[in-house]
Amino acid sequence: MEGVKGDTSCLLVLGAGKGSIPKTPAELIRYTDSVQSMTVPVSTPPVSTATAAAAAASCPFGNGTGPRRRKFISIWRYLTLRGLFQLLGQSVGAYPMVYIALSIMLSSLSFGMFKMVLKDRIHEGYTPVNAPSRYEIDVMREFWNSTGDPMTMIVLLRAKDDGSMLRDEYLEEVMKIHSFFAENHTVMYNDRPLGFDDFCSPYCTINYNLVMFIEYLKQGVSSMKNGDANTTRNVLTYPVANIDGIELYIERNLFGVKLKNESASSENTNNTTSSFNTNYGDNYAQSLTNMDYVKVIMLVFRGDRPNASIDEALTQWELEAFKYSRKVYTSDLIDMQIIGSEILEHALTEDGQRLTPYFAAGTFHLSFIACYKVISGFVTMMIFVTVSVMLSATFYDALDWGKALVAAGAIMCPILSIVTTYGLISLLGIRTNSFMLVMPFLIMGIGVDDGFLMIHSWQRLALCTSSASMRLGFIFEEVGPSITNLIDINIVVLEIRLFCIATAIAMGLDYLYELILFGPVLAIATRCEKPTAKSCLFSVEPQRQKTLQGWRYKIDRVSKYLLKKYCKMIGHWSFSIVLLIVTVIYWYFAIIGALKIKTRLDTVKILPKDSPMQAPNQILNDIVWADYHSVTVLVNNPFDIRKSSQLDRFYQLVEEFEKIPQCRSKFFLLLLIVKYRCRVTRKLFETTILAQSTLLWLRDYQRFYKSRPMSFLDLLFGNSEEVTTTTTLPVDTGYSGYDYDKLEDFLDSFFYSHWRTFINVEETSEGPQVRKFWFSVAYKNMSTWEDRIEIMQTWRKIAAKYQDLNVTVFEPNGMFVDQMLSLKSVAVQTGVLTLMCMAVVCIIFIPNPCSVVTASIAIASISLGVFGYLSWWGFDLDPVTMAAILMSIGLSVDFTAHVSYHYQLTNRKEIVDGQVIKIPIRGAQEKLEHTLQTVGWPMIQAGASTVMCIMPLLFLQSYSPLVFLKTIFLVVSWGLIHGLVALPALLAALPDCLTNANCYRTFLSTTSERSCRYAGPDDSDIQDGEINEINVV
Repeated sequence: MEGVKGDTSCLLVLGAGKGSIPKTPAELIRYTDSVQSMTVPVSTPPVSTATAAAAAASCPFGNGTGPRRRKFISIWRYLTLRGLFQLLGQSVGAYPMVYIALSIMLSSLSFGMFKMVLKDRIHEGYTPVNAPSRYEIDVMREFWNSTGDPMTMIVLLRAKDDGSMLRDEYLEEVMKIHSFFAENHTVMYNDRPLGFDDFCSPYCTINYNLVMFIEYLKQGVSSMKNGDANTTRNVLTYPVANIDGIELYIERNLFGVKLKNESASSENTNNTTSSFNTNYGDNYAQSLTNMDYVKVIMLVFRGDRPNASIDEALTQWELEAFKYSRKVYTSDLIDMQIIGSEILEHALTEDGQRLTPYFAAGTFHLSFIACYKVISGFVTMMIFVTVSVMLSATFYDALDWGKALVAAGAIMCPILSIVTTYGLISLLGIRTNSFMLVMPFLIMGIGVDDGFLMIHSWQRLALCTSSASMRLGFIFEEVGPSITNLIDINIVVLEIRLFCIATAIAMGLDYLYELILFGPVLAIATRCEKPTAKSCLFSVEPQRQKTLQGWRYKIDRVSKYLLKKYCKMIGHWSFSIVLLIVTVIYWYFAIIGALKIKTRLDTVKILPKDSPMQAPNQILNDIVWADYHSVTVLVNNPFDIRKSSQLDRFYQLVEEFEKIPQCRSKFFLLLLIVKYRCRVTRKLFETTILAQSTLLWLRDYQRFYKSRPMSFLDLLFGNSEEVTTTTTLPVDTGYSGYDYDKLEDFLDSFFYSHWRTFINVEETSEGPQVRKFWFSVAYKNMSTWEDRIEIMQTWRKIAAKYQDLNVTVFEPNGMFVDQMLSLKSVAVQTGVLTLMCMAVVCIIFIPNPCSVVTASIAIASISLGVFGYLSWWGFDLDPVTMAAILMSIGLSVDFTAHVSYHYQLTNRKEIVDGQVIKIPIRGAQEKLEHTLQTVGWPMIQAGASTVMCIMPLLFLQSYSPLVFLKTIFLVVSWGLIHGLVALPALLAALPDCLTNANCYRTFLSTTSERSCRYAGPDDSDIQDGEINEINVV
C-alpha cells in the first residue's frame, strides 16, 4: 500500500489492502469487495527510522505489538472531541434502555412545576443594577424604614356620562368608595381579617385633603339648601382650599380641572355661596367652588412593607381590591379603575401565560390551566416533523413504525427540556417571569433543528449498516460538536438574567436529552428496520444507483445535479462580488435601523389590547400626569434651621426646582381675593392664597413658629387671624430667628400632624432635631416618556449641585426612566456578551480558527439584521424587543455553526460492510457539496418547523407575541440566507490554507508527528469491538 498523504483525522488511520490505492470508481468498487474478507490492515505508511525510534522512545508503553501498547492505542484513539462523541454514540447504541432510564430520571424534575411561582418585578427587575434609581429608592426606603417599595394602589374615578365629578351625588359615591377601601375592605390573612387600617401607618390620612374638602363642601351644600348663605367662611378653591385658615392641597386628587371665569371667581360679594358662578341649577356643590369641571378624582391607598409577611398580605389586599372593582362593584354613576404595581405585574404575568396554550395545547400548561385552548405550535410542529420523517423514510425505502417513534422523540426532547427547566428552577426557589414563558419557542427551534440533523444523518445510513452501535457512533461523531450551544448569564438586568439562566439550563438539558434520549430512540428505531443487504458507498455512482432505484434514483440524481450547479455558482468569484455588494447594502440599512431605533417603554403596547390595565394606564398618561407629576426631594444631612446660611442654601434648592418651566406654580400663580363674612363677628376680611405646588413642611412651620397657636375658642368662633409673637433670641447675625423648640407642638397639631411623615426627628440633649426630611414639587405636561426622561435628568442635575445637603431625588417612575436610558447600552452589552459565548463554543467545537471567525461574523450579521430591521418594521427598543434579540442570537447559531463546522472537515466517512471508509474532501467545490448535502436540508426543515411553531401567535393580537413572531420570522429568514448562501460563499472564497487548518489535527492527532498524542507506527491487530477505519487517498 502506498504511503498515506497528510494528516487525515484525529483518529487512528490504518492502511489496508494490497497493492496500490484504487484511483477510478470501478477500481474503488472492486477494492471494497476485496475489503469484505479483510480483518486487519496488511501494510502501513512508510515511516522514517528516526521518527520510529523517537516514537518508540517516547511511548511509555514500549513498542512492538504487545498487549499494553494495543490497549493504550485503543483508548488513546478516542481522546479527541470527535472520538469521545463516537464512543458515546457506540455506548448509547449498545445500551439504549439504560440511557432512556437516565433521561426518565432526569425528567422527573419537571414535577417541581407544581411549586412554580409566576411573578414579574416590572419596577426594578428590568433596571440595571448600577442605575441611579436603585440608589435613590434605597435612600427613600431607609427614610421609610422599609425593606421594599410601599404598596401604592391608585383608584381612578370618572363619571360614566363623561360629565363633571363635581356633582352632589357623584361626590357622595366617591365618599362611599373611599370609606369602603379605608374601613370595610378586608382579606383573610393568617386566619384573621386584614384591613387598610392594619397597615396604613403612617399613610392613613393620605386622602385627608380630599375627604376634608368634600366634607366641608357638603356642609356648604347643606347650608345652601337650608337657605343660610352665611354659615360658612371656608374657601373651597382649586388648587388650594382654605379650611379654617388651613391650606388643603387638592391638586393631587382632582384632575382634568377647568376653572370658571376669573370675573365670576373674583366678584365682590358678601358671602361665599355667591362668590362663584351659581348658574348650576340643583348642583349646589359646583356653585361653591371656582371649578367648572372635574374629569377624574383619584384616591391613593398606601402601606409600607417592613417584612416579607406584610408584603404578602399587602399584595393579597391589593389584588382583592382589583377583583372587587372588576367583578363586584356596580354603579350607574361612576366608572372605577384601579392600578398598582402588584396589579400590573399580575396582568403582565397573565399576558405571558396566554402564550402557553398557543405553544402547547394538550401538553402541560405552565400553570396547569387552559389546556383546552386553540391549536398550538406544538401540534403544528409535530405534524411537520412527522411528515418530514415519513417522507425521508419513504425516499430511502426504510418506512416502518419506528419512524413514528423517531418523530415523537424529536419533539419530546425539547418539550422535556422545557418542563424540566421550569421544574428545576422552581425547586431551586427561582420565580418564573413572563420573559421565561417565551423561552419554549427558542428551545423548540434549537431542539428540533438538532433533531433534524441527527435524523438526516441517521436516514442517510439506513441502507449502510444494521449495527445500531456503529450507526449511532457515526451520527454522534458527525453532528455532536455542531449541536452544542451556550448562552451568557452575566446580564446586568435581573429579569433578563433570569431569562438567560432559564434558557441556558433548557439548552443544556435539550443538548443532554438529544444525546441520552433521542439517541436511544434512534437505536431502537434502527432495530425496527426491515432487514436488507447493507452495503453502500454513496460517493460512487454505480453503487448509488444500485442502492436507490427507480424514481428515488432520479430524484437523488436531479437533486445532486442541482446541488453541484448551485455550489459552482456560489463558489464563483463573480458571485462573491455581487454578494459583497448585497451584504454591504444589507449592513447599511441594518445599522441605520439600529441607530434610529427609539428607546420607549410604552405600556399601551406591552399590555394586551383587551387588558383591564389599558383604561387606568390611559387615564394616568393623558389626564393625571398631564396635570400633576411630582418629584420627591430628600435632604439627607441633618438640617439646622437656626443657621440662616443653611436656611438660605435650602431655599435656593427649592427655588431651582420651582423655576423649572413645567412647574405647576408657573401655571397656577393665582391671586384670589376672597371676601367673606365671619360666622360670629360678621367682620369682612381678605385673604391672599398663593397657589404653590410645593409640599414643604418648613413653610408651615415657619408660619406656625411666628404665630400664636390656634386655640379651641378660635376654632369655635372662627377666628383664624394670625397673631405674630415675639421670641427672645440670642444676638447673632448668623441666626435665622427659628428653632425646633416648637416642633413637637407643630407635629401634634391637628392641622399639621400630616407633616410628621415628611420629617425624621431625632431627640438630642438640645431637644428635637430634624435629621432628614423630604418635600415634593409638582409639574405639568408630563404625558410622554420623553418629557419624563428629560425632567428626571434635570432633577438629578440640580440635586448633584447640593452635595452639602446630601440631596437625592425620588420619583416612582425613576426606574422605568433608567430602563429606557440604559436599554441601548444594556442591549449592546448583552448582545456582545452572548456573541462572545457563542464564539467560545465555536472555538471549543470547531478546530479551524477561520471557521470560528466566519461563524461569529455570520451570527453578528444575523443579529444586527434582526435588530435593525425590527426598527424599520416599526418596533421600539424595550425589554420585550431586547429579549427577542437575545433569542435571535441563540437561534442564529444553528444556521451558522453547522455550516462552519462541516466545511472545515478534510475527509468524510462512509460505511461499507461494517467498515468505515474515510474519503478525503479536496477543494472548495467538494467542500461546499459535502457541507450543504449534510446540513442544507435539515437547516431548511428546522427553519420551517420553527416558523410553524410560532404561527399560532398570530391569533394573539397583542404586542409581546407579535414581537417574538416577527423576530423569529426575521432570524429564520436572515439565518437561512446566511447559512445557505452568504457563509458558504465566504468560506469558498477563502484560500484552502485557511479553511483546512485544524488545530486538533495538528496538535492532538495520533497520526501527526507534531502532536503530543502521536503514538508512532503500529502493526497490532484490531481488537474486538473496534471499528476498522480505512483511509482512501
